[in-house]
Amino acid sequence: MSGHNTLPDGQGRRNGGTVYRSGMVNNAGAPPDPTGLPPQAGIGDGRAGTHRRLTARGFGAFIEEISGNGTALAGWAWSNHRQHTAVALLVFTIGVAPIALLPASSSTYAGIANLTPTIHTYTIALIAALVVAALHEPARSRAALLLWAPLVLWLAVLTPAAWGASARTLSGVLQLCLGAGAFIVGAAWEARDRRVGVLSWLFAAVAWIQLLACALAAIGLPLRTITGAQALDIKGRATGLTAHPGELSKLLFLCAVCILLLPQRNGWERWVVWSALGAVFGGVFLSESRTVLVAVIALVGLSVALELVGGRWQRRHLVIVGLTAGLGAASLPWLIARFAADPAGGARQGMLGVALRAIGDHPWTGVGVNGYVAVVGETDSLTRTGVPVHTIFLLSAAELGIIGALALWLPLAVVAVRAVRHLWRSRGADPAARILVSAMPGILLIGATGWGLMQGPYLLLLLLVTGYVGARVGASKRGGDGRG
Repeated sequence: MSGHNTLPDGQGRRNGGTVYRSGMVNNAGAPPDPTGLPPQAGIGDGRAGTHRRLTARGFGAFIEEISGNGTALAGWAWSNHRQHTAVALLVFTIGVAPIALLPASSSTYAGIANLTPTIHTYTIALIAALVVAALHEPARSRAALLLWAPLVLWLAVLTPAAWGASARTLSGVLQLCLGAGAFIVGAAWEARDRRVGVLSWLFAAVAWIQLLACALAAIGLPLRTITGAQALDIKGRATGLTAHPGELSKLLFLCAVCILLLPQRNGWERWVVWSALGAVFGGVFLSESRTVLVAVIALVGLSVALELVGGRWQRRHLVIVGLTAGLGAASLPWLIARFAADPAGGARQGMLGVALRAIGDHPWTGVGVNGYVAVVGETDSLTRTGVPVHTIFLLSAAELGIIGALALWLPLAVVAVRAVRHLWRSRGADPAARILVSAMPGILLIGATGWGLMQGPYLLLLLLVTGYVGARVGASKRGGDGRG
């Protein structure tokens, strides 16, 4: 589902989706080997170091053996590293493979969720991660859940009382609940991930995978193809494995937030961070997203500036500043061209008045979660074609009402205020506080100029990252942040 794929006439359309089903099963009765993995064998005759010519029968046996080993490896990973495995699956399904499973296809709708509740790959991964977090970090999970209690209560009361429990509304409720769950997972997981920083490494890998997808598309081997009217609208801009250049750039921006948390204690670690930032910069450059370009430059620039305020000047800052300056200079040609062709950003300005009228008509209850296009579209022709207001703050206020919108963004506000307080007290020495404060202008800019951060996996991505980094704030006083 993507709000960028709306038909001009606003009518529903059936979109086929590819469903990937896993052959993973539990390994009941596995041998008492410490790793739980089956012994390796050569291709063909099974004798170590001896390989016959690969026949069709032998190839089938080889594939069966590889599948069995893969299943055993997955079972071993889940048995011995449930927390790491659950988070890795969550990051992968959000950042690389957010695939609809049930139903596999649905009518296109320009809302924060589909017209009907949909189970995606990340839905299953998030539920698994929530269970693991609740079992291993119950106190942190409960503390994070308390921040979302006002929104949950608001949804529970207004869904039957004001909006009606339609499929469209329930789909929106599911979307917001998944977002809250992602925040809880990030906040609870951080304590166990403080030393290694697995989440940051995973998002660094996501950035590289997306850049690889962009590179393959550039040489004529796209891993995902965009068709229809939207293909003409985004011609020449990279999408990676997402459905729109804006989605790709938002994903990479949040990857950069996590990458900046990685330790830089020695040359090898610094090169990893620099190369991962280079992957982010390359993807943002190819996406030609004006807003995210500014957001990424602000993120890195502010992070370096705040670190220098604390008197921690190092030579590595020259590399990071140089990479950022290179991104800005290389982007100038397409930036100028895009502003010349579309200086106002499409119909964004005209939609602000429509959204303000909707909020004025329904200030307390809103038009219903996931109902902006359906309800406001009855009185506005442009909205009826599938163009919602391009700011998450007005969109949330129009759908949830003013109180509901405040409840939705309350956890992020709490995290931001806490980061500012720790940044001030530590004089810029708290890495997580510094990075989160540096990311806030970019998040506000992206949210104020688009509605994609409330849509599909990108709401989960935003809340997972902010929950994780927010929980890391003050970690140096609690025993280190893993940066050395």
